[in-house]
Amino acid sequence: MNDRPPKEVSGVGQQPLSKKFVDVGLRVQRGGFARSRFVAAMKYILPGLAMALLVVVVAWPEFDNDNDRFRAHEEVGPIGTSRPQVINARLLSVDSQLRPFQITADSSSLKKNKDREFYQLVKPKADIVLEDGSRVALSAKDGEYEDDKKYLYLIGNVNVFHNAGHELRTPKALFDLDLNLASGDEKVEGQGPLGTLESEGFRIFEGGDRIMFTGKTRMLVYSGVGSAE
Repeated sequence: MNDRPPKEVSGVGQQPLSKKFVDVGLRVQRGGFARSRFVAAMKYILPGLAMALLVVVVAWPEFDNDNDRFRAHEEVGPIGTSRPQVINARLLSVDSQLRPFQITADSSSLKKNKDREFYQLVKPKADIVLEDGSRVALSAKDGEYEDDKKYLYLIGNVNVFHNAGHELRTPKALFDLDLNLASGDEKVEGQGPLGTLESEGFRIFEGGDRIMFTGKTRMLVYSGVGSAE
């Protein structure tokens, strides 16, 4: 009888084949768990980084130049100076009799001169409704509007057109839009269904019901106007 202990088998066959991949399997499992934690963390970190980057991009111009941080954005004003202005300005209001009027302009800028505050207008236009329901349209190259008094000053190629067919042209004129009064002391040229006229000034009273021409006045009446057919 052989009493010798069995020989230990060395080599590959010492441990089962499955045993060889135990450590490898553990490493794969640990690596997968680590990656899952990394991916989960990135779900929170990446959006935070993106938001922080967006904030920096938006805020950077404000801090790029300390001298401009509190400076209002301005455009070139209507007479070449730099001031804040409104493009395609529009004002709707009513006069003392609650009749509506409207003022529009290509651009408008607020200006202060001592105690006087007004809007400087480029290519102003105004549409006024008179007491009898008729309408008057005003236009000019430049203008100024005082909101507290509702005074409209028009300068340069001032045109006054009444929807009955009357038209006046003058270099300068002042319109009181609250009382529907107007005046001008420059040369006036006019035309209408009755004829043409020239004068050295004009006044409009009683909400447009009465017009007076001042200075030397010349009027040409069309022949046959007012005759019965």
